Amino acid sequence: MSQNDYLNEMGISTWVVRSAGEGEPSSSKAKQEIKQETSQAESYQEPQSGDQEIVWTFVVDQLSGDAALLFDKILASLMLSRNTIQLLSSKEALAGKVSGQVVIAMGSQMGRALLKMDDGFEELRGAVHSLEQAEDELPVVLTYHPEHLLSKPSDKAKTWQDLLLARSLI
Repeated sequence: MSQNDYLNEMGISTWVVRSAGEGEPSSSKAKQEIKQETSQAESYQEPQSGDQEIVWTFVVDQLSGDAALLFDKILASLMLSRNTIQLLSSKEALAGKVSGQVVIAMGSQMGRALLKMDDGFEELRGAVHSLEQAEDELPVVLTYHPEHLLSKPSDKAKTWQDLLLARSLI
């Protein structure tokens, strides 16, 4: 019995992130599994369009290449996609365009600038901070930038802890 079979027996959904360039699955069983995974994923996502409130705001600069792919995988691990979140640059965030129920600031310099704090990044991450926005206070969680995670994969576990902390605030 494979790991996926064990997870399916326990009622735990498994996810497969596919690149846009990948072809169609060859077997009808694989097509059926993808259809099931897609319908499960759609039931967990909060659409950003229309009257829906923005829940997640990510503040991150310089997403390109492998860092952008890793960012999309991070979103997928939270059952999110770019069209279900607010994605801002540090310039937009500092201009006061932040909204949502929780803010994830990705990157050491940007997080400290957003919070206007001089403490070291390691002292700031792993905790909930507050960002005053208009008349609201938004919870902010700092974590590593995807580019950093590409050069130091051992920090992915810390990033996952930060994301779980952020998810607990919703």
